[in-house]
Amino acid sequence: MFRFLEKVNKYIGKIEYLFALLLMGFTTLITVGQVVTRYGFNYPLTWPEELSTLLLVWITFVGTSLLLKREQHIEIDFFTNHFSRKAQKVISLINYLLMFVFLVFVTYGAYKLQSFQSRHYTVALRIPKNFFSLSLLVMGISMCFFLVFAFLRRLKRPPDFPEEKKGEAEWL
Repeated sequence: MFRFLEKVNKYIGKIEYLFALLLMGFTTLITVGQVVTRYGFNYPLTWPEELSTLLLVWITFVGTSLLLKREQHIEIDFFTNHFSRKAQKVISLINYLLMFVFLVFVTYGAYKLQSFQSRHYTVALRIPKNFFSLSLLVMGISMCFFLVFAFLRRLKRPPDFPEEKKGEAEWL
């Protein structure tokens, strides 16, 4: 089962990475196009601002998920580095558990927003506003799935096992 979780997380991480690249490229094209039409042709478009905002929200949460999976979020470990390996492992497990509980609440909140926001539409694009919170729902589920894997991986590792370098997860 552990190998299965590892493969699924690796696959999801690759999809998220490619999705983030596509979102960033598309946002860049839209923004450049808006600048050209506004200043080059003196004909500003209304829809690129809304679409860029939507894509930026998606990029934010996809990036958050990628950083979590690569263990590249900011971490203050000044105090925990002074503990024994076993205590560091316990603290790490508690951190994973707290992050999981927090993400479950946030993801549930995003789920509850879906029905309310789906009745409201953006002005220029006329798309449902729930597309904005949908990014949090999808990436929240992805991060929760990863945290289950990370918790089990840390639980399986012996306490005296040397910590791998942050940001260099071999499975991603």
